[in-house]
This record gives sequence, C-alpha cells and structure tokens, in this order.
Amino acid sequence: MEVALAATVLAFTLMGMIGVVESGAQMLDLSRKQTLAAQILHSEIDQLRLQSWMVISGQPSGNNTFLSSSQVGYTGSPTYLTTPGNGYPPGPTTLTTANDPSLAAIAGQYPLVSTIFTLTRTVTCVEPAQANPNPGAGYSSTPLLIQVTFTIKWNGVTGHSYSRTDTTLVSPNGLSASYQKS
Repeated sequence: MEVALAATVLAFTLMGMIGVVESGAQMLDLSRKQTLAAQILHSEIDQLRLQSWMVISGQPSGNNTFLSSSQVGYTGSPTYLTTPGNGYPPGPTTLTTANDPSLAAIAGQYPLVSTIFTLTRTVTCVEPAQANPNPGAGYSSTPLLIQVTFTIKWNGVTGHSYSRTDTTLVSPNGLSASYQKS
C-alpha cells in the first residue's frame, strides 16, 4: 500500500514537472519571437526614417502625380541601396526578403525569419483626405501626410497566432513619432 501511494505521488510530481517544462518552453519561444518581431519592426521604421519624402510618397517636386509601384522604395540589390524607387505603393503590401532590404538584412543573420514571420506594410494618405485613401492608380491630389503601418504576424509552438504593429506618420518635413501595439 505504501509503495502504491509513493508511486502515485511520484507520478503526479513528474506530470507537474513535465507541465512546467512545457510551459516554460512555450514562454521562451514566445519571448524570442516577440523580441525578433520588435527588432524587425524597429528596423522597418528606421529604414523609413532614412528615406526622403520623394522615395516614400513617390511625389517628385512640383508634380501632382503619385507614382505607384511594387517597389519598397529602392531598386537594385539589398546590399547596394542607392537607386530611389517610385514610392511606397498605397494599400497593403506583403514584404519579403526579395522586395525589402531591411528584412533581407535580418534574414541574412536569422535565415528562418522569412518562414516564421509574415510582414505587411500598409500606406494610407491621411492629408488631404482622399475619396479612396489606398488607390491603386494614384492619389487624386498631392499627399501631405502619409500613415505607414507595419504588421508582423507569426504562430507560436502551440499554434496560437500573434501579431505586433508599428505605425508612424510621415510628411514632407520628416517622420513623426511611431507607436507599437501588440
């Protein structure tokens, strides 16, 4: 009887320990991915901060045409970022290592980034108000204030989905403050 009782106590103790180890592994995985996601978002905002208004908006001086394209803001190899593109296209764009130099640089250090995370950028004209803030064919008037939102999504080891966003406002005078939301 004593041996059976001791075996039962030992079994419950082992089950509890296994549960604690499993829970700890899940929290560690989530913590690592949240940290990497925050670094990716900060990298994207920093890349945005380095762009000129013409690169972000596609708005050449004295021209009322918003040039939209599938470019992120640069053409050429991610290691030689010298040629301006035609502006960030309006609406949501899925960023990959092929079309985003900042994400490509991070994936160079952490190759699994491109398989774990999905990164999107949404560009919206805030001022002046547009009939359609995300037109595919261009804005009806010259943009003066653009909101850029980066959203990163991933799944944890339990299959639960997570996301973080980072939003900023950009004008011809520069980048405004950015804020994050989990």
